[in-house]
Amino acid sequence: MTASSTIAGTADSQVAPERELSQAAIGFALDKRGISQKTLDLLGAVSGTAFFPTLNAKSEAIFFPTREGGDVVNWKAVAFPDKAFIGKKGGKLQFFNLDAVLKAAPEEVYITEGEFDACALVEAGIPPDRVLSVPNGAREEKAAEDDSDLPKGYDYAIEALEKGLNRVKRVVWCGDMDGPGRALRHQMAKIFGAARFHFVDWPEGSKDANDFLRSDGPDAVLDLVVNGALEWPVSGLFRMSELPEPPPLTLWHPGFSEWGNKIRLAPGTMSVVTGHPGHGKTAMWTQIWFQVVNMYGLVACIASFETRPKPHVRRTLRTLKSGKLEKDMSDDEKARADKWIEERYLWLQHEDQKPNLKWLLDKAEVAVVRHGARILQIDPWNRLEGGRGRDETETEYIGRCLTEMYVFAQQMNCHVQVMAHPAKLDGPRKGKPPELEDISGSKHWDNRIDQGFVVHRPKMFNEDGERSFESELYHKKSRFEELGFPTRLKMRFEPHKGRFTSADQEI
Repeated sequence: MTASSTIAGTADSQVAPERELSQAAIGFALDKRGISQKTLDLLGAVSGTAFFPTLNAKSEAIFFPTREGGDVVNWKAVAFPDKAFIGKKGGKLQFFNLDAVLKAAPEEVYITEGEFDACALVEAGIPPDRVLSVPNGAREEKAAEDDSDLPKGYDYAIEALEKGLNRVKRVVWCGDMDGPGRALRHQMAKIFGAARFHFVDWPEGSKDANDFLRSDGPDAVLDLVVNGALEWPVSGLFRMSELPEPPPLTLWHPGFSEWGNKIRLAPGTMSVVTGHPGHGKTAMWTQIWFQVVNMYGLVACIASFETRPKPHVRRTLRTLKSGKLEKDMSDDEKARADKWIEERYLWLQHEDQKPNLKWLLDKAEVAVVRHGARILQIDPWNRLEGGRGRDETETEYIGRCLTEMYVFAQQMNCHVQVMAHPAKLDGPRKGKPPELEDISGSKHWDNRIDQGFVVHRPKMFNEDGERSFESELYHKKSRFEELGFPTRLKMRFEPHKGRFTSADQEI
């Protein structure tokens, strides 16, 4: 069968898959990839030429067609001798080789991140009708558009399950070992279910199946994927070797270069900020989140129950964005700042001024799913209506609420921050910075969160009776070392600039 009969009718004039496997393609696959012509034929590979943007040139390539009901609905081309990839413009996202697997209806399938990795498994002895490859590999994940906790781009996997892949009893994930590959593995475990999901950890020095084939040979590949795949942990006791590597934390720098690695923020985590009323915790964290949003191009969702978004928070954000106090800005400068605020901020406002946690998380989920919000700030906690059960103590209630918010942060892959007032401090502690355990309601504010911050003004007025602008930011708790470590940082508010600066002096 020729390539032109296999991949016919493409509208892309830059692509010409038009012949059976050439000798050059066969030689490249064998010499550089360790893949025989027999394996390429079993998986329907053909030769052709394509224009590769990364090479800025046409190149001979090996094409891997994806079929549905016998028709080619997509393909991927791999250039040689220079490495490059290109897919069919407008091609349908579908597992490579899905038609053959569904027709065979095996009890076990092996899934890779690339077509040559699928070839490596077949070369090692896995039947070709038990091998699949994802259509687009690991990539940066985007927010989901529906009510699932999966990012966008996985409809092809759900559709494959509905077509019959759900009858498979054992799924062996044979993906890459890099960070994006591990993140993709986590998503596939959710889709296929932990009960039947297994995974292969390639030995050090090999990042995927094709690497391992070339370094250790087909027998080693076959033995590892058949006999060495690990069960996906569900619950209970595990040895270290059975635990999958989690995807690395995405870290956000707070925007003060002087801080170095003392404080980092991350999606999928939860923080709490406390401080006496009037000590500037809202103003300071409005600036920190502005700097994160501005630096990383994020969207923030703010539940501002005490500080009005208009005009107060808008005034602060206008100043931070333009570098001028609002009173010194022209109408055009205000308009440009407002346009940026419109794109990057969402606001939660309850029509009856009686928000509760369920209402807040329901609306925040819409902000995450529909608008891609990565930051949720609740300011302050005590303005939420209580939902405490009749037989529930305040400690139990706070613990339950913190658990719900923590689960939301992890499932929605966003950072949840709660601003919470401390209880009134009397006696020798009066005027001192509060501890996390001083937050009204429960000691859980200290032990249930990933990061804890305190904003404190040592003096409200200086010796001359003038207003003091010195502040301190305490990083009281960091659950993960990637997020920094406990520290105390000296801050100063510059009223003529409308922003905080950092002296980075640990006291």
